[in-house]
Amino acid sequence: MTSTTQTQSPVRSWTQKLVQSSDLGMAPVIAALIVIWVVFEILNPHFLTPRNISNLSAQIVVTGTLALAETFVILLGMIDLSIGWSSVVAAAVFSVTTVFLNWPVWPCVGLGIGASVIVGLLQGLLVSRVGVPSFVVSLGGAMIAEGVSLAMLTPHGGSIPLSDNLSTMIGTLNIAPTWSWILSLGLFAVFAGVMVSQHMGRMKRGAGEGHSVFFVKLAALFVLLVAAVGTLCAYRGVPWLLLIFLGALFACAFVTKSTRFGRHLYAVGGNAEASRRSGINVRFIQLAAFTIAGALVGLGGLLDAARLGVASATVGDSDIMLNAVAAAVIGGTSLFGGRGSVYGALFGALVIASVTNGMDLIGAPSSIRFGVEGAILLVAITIDTLLRQRRLRSGRV
Repeated sequence: MTSTTQTQSPVRSWTQKLVQSSDLGMAPVIAALIVIWVVFEILNPHFLTPRNISNLSAQIVVTGTLALAETFVILLGMIDLSIGWSSVVAAAVFSVTTVFLNWPVWPCVGLGIGASVIVGLLQGLLVSRVGVPSFVVSLGGAMIAEGVSLAMLTPHGGSIPLSDNLSTMIGTLNIAPTWSWILSLGLFAVFAGVMVSQHMGRMKRGAGEGHSVFFVKLAALFVLLVAAVGTLCAYRGVPWLLLIFLGALFACAFVTKSTRFGRHLYAVGGNAEASRRSGINVRFIQLAAFTIAGALVGLGGLLDAARLGVASATVGDSDIMLNAVAAAVIGGTSLFGGRGSVYGALFGALVIASVTNGMDLIGAPSSIRFGVEGAILLVAITIDTLLRQRRLRSGRV
């Protein structure tokens, strides 16, 4: 028995630990994504064609970016219901300043994102300093953001078409295949370098996973990258929208996993009172999380406006906020706080977009799509709740 355990491969040992673990991470959402893709490919052979994969990669960007914002807040054990209308505020500010005031594009980008940052900052102040529940604060923030958006867009018919070259390039163009490979591999090289550095640091402290497991994961990511970029280049190349989203994703991953702020963010979400007693400035962490979320919401709003070619008030009335929250939760971020990963925003957005895209391809009605997405969300929340109960029974929160 002992010899069998000693000769067991590291990868197999990791797999067994995952099955027995009370924290499955992103394993369920990855498994669900594979099943969804297989089912839709069987139902419609066009689902996994390069053209549709390119469309799918652009469709996940806005939901994924807003899910990144929501992840920062959910890691605190809180919720932000204002991200939909706050993103419209960013798009409205950008469109008004570029189209009617004829200001330079890049300062207007800063103003648009800055408007959403202000929304996040004010909400963070009320939550962290006054102690108002995030649900109430963000609900009120959503209503105020809706009023501001309508005040700016209604005089122009509820929408303002964008005509600047930057929005056109980002929203409609793809990077040439050669540059797609260069930029994608360069981005992965930076990502891999950071990950290896972190892994070696954890190994020195005796807290890291084995070298075999780590490098198998890294190799798997590289294979997925090559497959994805190869598929996209078989059509038109990597969309600019996707590259910007991946840049934001890796930046958020660095902040949450490689900085003191990131470690404190998880600690506060896990147990705010214990964090306060250990010397962590809980109020600052909460305020910073809402502010960072505001910046990401602003970015998502501008990307959405670029993709649609218009800043429209109808975006706020859509299911954009619900999809973002669902993507974060489906991606493995615990609603109880303290557990999850920003990478889950990518996979959660892929699940949401894949269901929507696949249903459209097979001509299914919206009622079925909403039902399937709701069922997936309920399964994700149920798994999260059951795992939390297992942690409580084992004395780990």
